[in-house]
Amino acid sequence: MSSSGSKTFKGTIWSMVERFSTIGVQLLCTLVIAQFLDPSQFGLIGMMSIFLAFSGILVDAGFSQALIREKTVSQQEYSSVFYFNVLMGCGIYLTFFFSAPLIADFYNEPVLVALVRWAFLAIVFMSLGVVQQAQLFKKIDFKRVSQISLISVVCSGVIGITVAVIYKSVWALVAQNLTYAILRSTQLWIVGKWFPSERFNWSSVRKYLGFSLNLLGANIIAAITDNLPNMFIGKAYSAAVLGNYTIPNKLQTSVAGTLSFSIHRVSYPVMAEFQDDIARLRYYSQKVVDMAFFIISPIMLYLLIESHDLFAAILPAEWGEAAHYFQYMCVIGAIYCFADINMDVLLVRGKSRWVLVIEIIRKIVFVLSLLVGIQFSIDVLLQILIGYNLFNAIFVSYFSGKLVDCTLWHQFKNIFSTVLSLAIAFSITYLIRDQIMWDPWPRLIVTGVVFVLIYVSMAYLFKSASLRYVMQKLGVRNNVM
Repeated sequence: MSSSGSKTFKGTIWSMVERFSTIGVQLLCTLVIAQFLDPSQFGLIGMMSIFLAFSGILVDAGFSQALIREKTVSQQEYSSVFYFNVLMGCGIYLTFFFSAPLIADFYNEPVLVALVRWAFLAIVFMSLGVVQQAQLFKKIDFKRVSQISLISVVCSGVIGITVAVIYKSVWALVAQNLTYAILRSTQLWIVGKWFPSERFNWSSVRKYLGFSLNLLGANIIAAITDNLPNMFIGKAYSAAVLGNYTIPNKLQTSVAGTLSFSIHRVSYPVMAEFQDDIARLRYYSQKVVDMAFFIISPIMLYLLIESHDLFAAILPAEWGEAAHYFQYMCVIGAIYCFADINMDVLLVRGKSRWVLVIEIIRKIVFVLSLLVGIQFSIDVLLQILIGYNLFNAIFVSYFSGKLVDCTLWHQFKNIFSTVLSLAIAFSITYLIRDQIMWDPWPRLIVTGVVFVLIYVSMAYLFKSASLRYVMQKLGVRNNVM
């Protein structure tokens, strides 16, 4: 257990560095760009997001995780998958190039024609680095990945900000995203030091299709439905409302999504090493989920308390409505890790068909939730989405638990001390906040310190296994707890 635990902890640290450097700088650049753009311009990018997400999933085609899961991959197989990915990328770009007028007509936004045709060039460049990235992930070499991402995001951010300052238009966001894709793929080729062989072999691609196609289907459904709120909000309400939804959603995924992704991106290849050892898989997977919830949930609940101060400190006054939407997003972010990480248990056990069926069922529920929600106000819609995400967490946890003989009740007992610590820290901090009549930044700092002290103290008092694990990895003596 110690070997896999040490590998996971070190890999997670570098994974978090990579994700936070990428998402953090990207978010910072987006917030700077938001000083020069109004919410409706961000809404235009939000309208394209469902198509961009769908395209990105198609380019990967589920092969990344298939390559990571396979214990031995030949040069011929890597090369064949590479050519297949590039072919998919070019085909997808041409499809959306000619479909751009239809997308613009759907939203009644003529400017989307040019935006789509330029923004989707990123898909072609993404396809050139899929195999190289999978090789680095397979080796758990997140140090190099973090370096590549940081350079790409800083350079692309500078270009995006420059365009925003000069032209004050949505093209700043397009320039930022396109430059990032170009720089990242270029560095993956240089750092990865891998090049495809000349020959394409269809049988090498077909070897992975059984696993990847089921996963591709699940990922396509997830990509489309996860971005459906953007399409529904943009169509049912307005570009301004969508813009006010886009920034809070991006901030939530930048925090909760980044942390969860950083953890499960490392835990997936580690779990794949002992995928047939049920007892070990149960112990390890539950430890990973518990640790993720222990780290992510307090951050999101603190941000919920301080959402209005946070947005007042970082954005102009016209973004005030976004702070209210962000409170709903924080609740979703607090429970996101359960579905996100538990799905990996199904994948490492080779249950890609289960993943597809589960994806279909939960996304049907998601779409129904959206259809009901848009009949009312945006607030009601967001409340319904919280309900869906709670269902999603329980639903996925149930099926992953079945594979490793871990009931929902046992999973809940594992996180009970964290839930109790959260409830106490949230309640006390919320009451204290209203008594502090300070400017946003000082109040953000004071309430943050109060929340952390109470949360950690309660976790220590309740003998939290997650706190003990983190302290051990940080070098704190075992007899402290």
